[in-house]
Amino acid sequence: MRRRVVPFITALAAVATFATGCGLTDQGPRPGVAAEVDGETLRLAQVDEAVEEYCVLRAEHPEAVPVARASIRAQFTLGWTQAVAVERLAAEYDVSLPPEKVHRAAVEAAWGELGEIDDDNYEAFAWLTWIQARLTSPVEALGSRKLEEETGQGSVGQAAVDRGVVLIQEWMQEEDLQLNPVLGELDEENGLFSSDALSVPVSDEAKQAASTEQSQEYVANLPAGQRCGPEAASPEVGQG
Repeated sequence: MRRRVVPFITALAAVATFATGCGLTDQGPRPGVAAEVDGETLRLAQVDEAVEEYCVLRAEHPEAVPVARASIRAQFTLGWTQAVAVERLAAEYDVSLPPEKVHRAAVEAAWGELGEIDDDNYEAFAWLTWIQARLTSPVEALGSRKLEEETGQGSVGQAAVDRGVVLIQEWMQEEDLQLNPVLGELDEENGLFSSDALSVPVSDEAKQAASTEQSQEYVANLPAGQRCGPEAASPEVGQG
């Protein structure tokens, strides 16, 4: 029986929807730093380790569609900045957050379908789980609190999530967010985060507009070290 492939960064699906509207500074962070926001610093080495471990497991799924490592690198980084935003806003709006310490059971539940979580890759996936936990239910809770503040009545479900997303966007616009230039730049007009290897859609509209065929063709032409996923099958050579 074939294993069902975990979709590309499915556990960080909320990440992409938050990126539009982030204010990017003209100057990048210090060398070796992926991002800096509100006094918090993310090392580029930590992002690259997570990308490597994620891609190692993703390569075990022969039916998965390869993607550019640069797009994953950018989304992991953006996810971390947005998780920081959630933590700051949670304190302001009295919203409970998941525990700071991530338990192994949570990591395995989030990523076990992708592959084996062992001692070698645990720290990378624990970090991704920490991000994921802050970009799920806390976003809805933040939106509910904000709607209650604005209308006198809270909400749940998609309306609360949507308001939470906007609240995070507003916070990001006000902060001195710095991203390493190697990650690319956000084009707020078309909603694409253009990395050094691929334009990553960061809004629903951009996802619909992006050409899957062109993206796959682009990724297929990248050097093997810049792709994340299974190796492409070698073309059959005709006989005679």
